[in-house]
Amino acid sequence: MTESVSDLFAGLKILVVEDSSEMRRLVVALLESMGIGEIVEAHDGRSGLAAFAAHTPDLVITDGAMAPMNGYEMTRRIRNACDPSDAKPAVPILMISGHLGQATVDQARIDGVTDYLAKPLTAELLYDRVLAALTDEHTILAKEGYVGPAPRRSLTVHKAEDDELRAAASRSPRRGTARSSD
Repeated sequence: MTESVSDLFAGLKILVVEDSSEMRRLVVALLESMGIGEIVEAHDGRSGLAAFAAHTPDLVITDGAMAPMNGYEMTRRIRNACDPSDAKPAVPILMISGHLGQATVDQARIDGVTDYLAKPLTAELLYDRVLAALTDEHTILAKEGYVGPAPRRSLTVHKAEDDELRAAASRSPRRGTARSSD
């Protein structure tokens, strides 16, 4: 990681919205390993909206399928509630999901998701997409009831490559299936 990227990441506040505590811990651990300055956690879209309002993050990472409010609805509310003169209406929103059907991805695009990451997630994929969300130029649309990425653009599902997944699996400790009860 270059010094300028390290400085960029150290100054970031990222909101992680994920209902699975294991997945949320994984994403938080990956972000911490990247040197992200502040990480705010929420367990569903409703608490994510409250955290968004309270903490004004620089970037949001959310799961798609959550209850009682999912990541799609949360994204719509963020995009629809922002005043165009606000400094945060176009905050990048990355969606992490195992649902990769075209209709699902299209809905995320229409709702205002900046980028769509497929599960399983790797450190390299998350790093690349966080950096791209913050440094790539995005066309932002500001109209009544919506501020965010232009919905007409295409949205690509970013997946970890098989070699990357095998390498990550070989680095992680193996879990045994048998346990002793002492």
